[in-house]
Order: sequence, then structure tokens, then C-alpha cells
Amino acid sequence: MTENQPFNAYKGLSESEERFRTLVTATSDVVYRMSADWKVMRQLNGGNFLLDTGEPDEHWLQKYIHPIDQQVVKDAIDEALGKKQMFRLEHRVLRADGTIGWVLSTAVPILNESGDIIEWFGTASDVSGRKATEEALRQARDEAETQRRLYEIVAANTPDLVYVFDPNYIFTFANPALLKMWGKSWDDAVGKGLLDNGYEPWHAEMHEREIDHVVKTKESIRGEIAFPHATLGKRIYDYIFSPVVNAQGEVEAIAGTTRDISDIKENEQRKNDFISMVSHELKTPLTSVISNVQVAQKRAIQNNDTIAAGMLERAGTQLGKMTRMINGFLNVSRLESGRIQIDHQLFDLSDLMKEVEDDAAATMLGHSIRIEPSPEIWINADREKISQVFNNLLSNAVKYSPLCSTIYISCSADNDFVKVCVRDEGIGVSEEDLPLIFERYYRVKGAEANHISGFGIGLYLCSEIVKLHGGSIWAESKPGEGSTFCFTLPKN
Repeated sequence: MTENQPFNAYKGLSESEERFRTLVTATSDVVYRMSADWKVMRQLNGGNFLLDTGEPDEHWLQKYIHPIDQQVVKDAIDEALGKKQMFRLEHRVLRADGTIGWVLSTAVPILNESGDIIEWFGTASDVSGRKATEEALRQARDEAETQRRLYEIVAANTPDLVYVFDPNYIFTFANPALLKMWGKSWDDAVGKGLLDNGYEPWHAEMHEREIDHVVKTKESIRGEIAFPHATLGKRIYDYIFSPVVNAQGEVEAIAGTTRDISDIKENEQRKNDFISMVSHELKTPLTSVISNVQVAQKRAIQNNDTIAAGMLERAGTQLGKMTRMINGFLNVSRLESGRIQIDHQLFDLSDLMKEVEDDAAATMLGHSIRIEPSPEIWINADREKISQVFNNLLSNAVKYSPLCSTIYISCSADNDFVKVCVRDEGIGVSEEDLPLIFERYYRVKGAEANHISGFGIGLYLCSEIVKLHGGSIWAESKPGEGSTFCFTLPKN
């Protein structure tokens, strides 16, 4: 039966109609009968879903239909009455337990021999679960659309370059800042590869390797690169590629963000040049002062002026600290300007450790230095700079250790690497500070460390020198239990 084919009616119900009603009643959640004009609900069997009528009810609309949908139901009834066709509508109802539910309600007109409607026979199915699912999906789509618009607004208005690759290195998104850098439109750039968007072959191959790494490891990767801007010329950029993982745990895209750091780099270079210039200018008068202090100290000793000799000795110690500090700044500026050189030579590390021990014994009088015996260990490295690493680690251990404590140095080697460790009995390093202590100008926080002098460049220099040799450096520590600083160097 279609919507436009009414049931044929008879005076009284035929036996077949009776069987049909029985079948519909048995298979429906709700069965109801309405008067010809829908003003009276003659009967409603609501099961456990709606309240039964018990007797004819003229106020059925207010009793069963949710206020929001009452007018919608009225309009659908008027249309069905006017066309003498099936009534069919999804709408909200007030359930027997007082909550709101949804039904799919269908009613057909019962006609007499003259074709006049004498009654409506209807059923309603509980579709609350489906409607709840549909509403949840709609809300999820709305939220996703809101998020999409938000991300697009953010990406469109940020000066950073924002983009997305697929695993085949094709750009699937590029924000306006990136398109401007390329000097291209969306249609000219998106859907194209790196070479198509002006990347040189070596540059494209590098990013493709990085994308492969992100897909394989599901880890982000970061780098720094120079790239020609369409209008600003060559610029320096810091970038990061991050994996976009789907529900199956597979990388389906690679999101990238890039920031122009040219101005930052230029300012850093100016700062390094300034530090280098000032440090250089300070070294000349400082060397002269040190020479004069040494001469004056010798004369004081010759004249048996022990007070003056002692004062000059202390002055010489402080001048030595100042010299090391200036040399540290000079080395930092050279490192960051790329002007520091690693001069490899073959030497015995155990000999260098002995020299360090002798120097420490002469200058670090308040501490005991113990070097564990080791056989000859020949390495190919920059002897002077590895000596700086030793001295910086020892100086750091002395600064953070109590007087009369012991500092231990050990060395071991395998076929490829040599490992050196410097252990102290000092105040230790907190878990919060430990990952940061090798950063430039970083100072350990805490009341115990506040009185300790320094600019936070010693460990940074150690880290950079070791890295330039192809080695690694790390620290192990707990507050109050001392610290152990270790580094490795390749033997060849």
C-alpha cells in the first residue's frame, strides 16, 4: 500500500482487517485509534513506552506530544486530512517514565463505502536510540566543522608557514603565509610536490627522507634551513614535521610548521660579535695586569713582604678566573658563529688526565682529586679542547661541592669509544634542572646554588665540543647525593 492508496472500508470490520489489526498490534511499540477529525484519541496501547489512554482522550496532544513538536504534528495532521492520505511523521513524545523519546508514527484513514473517513488507525515505533545516535553524529560533525573553521582561521592569520604532506611527499594544504613565500596560488601549489614548488633537488631529497622517518617512527623531526622567499630573498627557517596518526595507528599525513628566524639569527650574530669584540678588548689589558701582578708578587716575596705577596697571590687567582671567563665567552661566540675549529691529533688520554690532575692539585686546593688508574688510551681528537672539557667539568664539580670533599675521575674504553666520568659529592641537580644544564647560559635553580658564581657557559661549551667530536655527554644526579658527568669520544 502506498501513501496515496487509502484502505477500503466497510460497515464494520471484515475478518481479514481484524487479523491485520491483530498482527500490527503484536509487532508495534504503540498502537492507537483516532477519531475522523483527530480531535479525540479513542484508544492507545502504549506498551511500556507511552501511557495507555484507558478511555477516549481529547487532550492527547498535550499529554503525549512534546511541546516543541506539537505544531509540527498539527500541520502533518491537516495535510493528511486534506488529502485523505497516510499520516507519517517522526516527532518527540513524552514517555511513560517522564523522559523525552522519539517515535516514527504512521496512521492510515479508514473509509466507509462513500469514501468518507470514519477513523484513523495508527502505529508508532520507538526510534529514540537512532535519533540519539543521529544527534550525536550531528553534534560531532558540527564540532568538527567548528574546529576546522577555527584551524583555518588560525592557519590563515599566523605569520608562520603551516602545511600538510601526504606520505608521498605531496602538499595537501598550505596556508596563505606559505603561498606568499612561494609566490603561488593554492591551485598552483597544493597537490604538487617539493620540486614543483621550487625546492632544490638536495633540499627536496632531505625533506623526503625526513618524511619517511616520521612515517616510520611516528616521531616528530626538527631542523633549520635556508630558503629563498619570493619577495624577501634568502631567509633562514626553523621547521618541525609531526605525524598525523589515524584510528588504526598509521601515519596518514605529516603536518609541518615553519618559522622565519632570520632576524633572530641576525641578532644572535650581532650579540656574538659584540661579546667576541669586548672579550678580545678585555684580554689585552688583562694580560698586562696579570704580568704586573706576577712581577709585584715576586718582588714582595724577595722583600719578605708576606702580606703583600699573599694579597697579590689572591689577586692573581681572581685574574685567572676572569681570564677563563673571558675565554669562555670567546669560545661561545666562535661556536655560534661557526668559527671554532677542531684540530685532530693522536694523543694518549691518560697523559692528558695526569696533566689535568696536576693542574687541579695546584689550583683547587680545597678539594681532593682522584683519578682512577687507566692504561694508555690513544684517541684522535683536539687535545686542547678536550682539556677544556676536563677543566670545565672539574671546575663545575668544585663549585657545587663542599670543601674537603673528593672529586673522582674515571676512564674506560672499548673498541670504538672512550668514556670519561667526573663524579662529585656536591649538592646534586634536581630532576627539573637535569635536562637543561647543558643549555647555553642556564643556571641551576635553588637556594643552595644562588651564591655560586658563573654564567652558565661551562657545561654548554663541554657539550658543544663533545658533539663536534661526534661524542655524547650526559649527567646523572639526585639532590643531596652528588652528580656524575660523563662523556664519550670516538677513538678514531
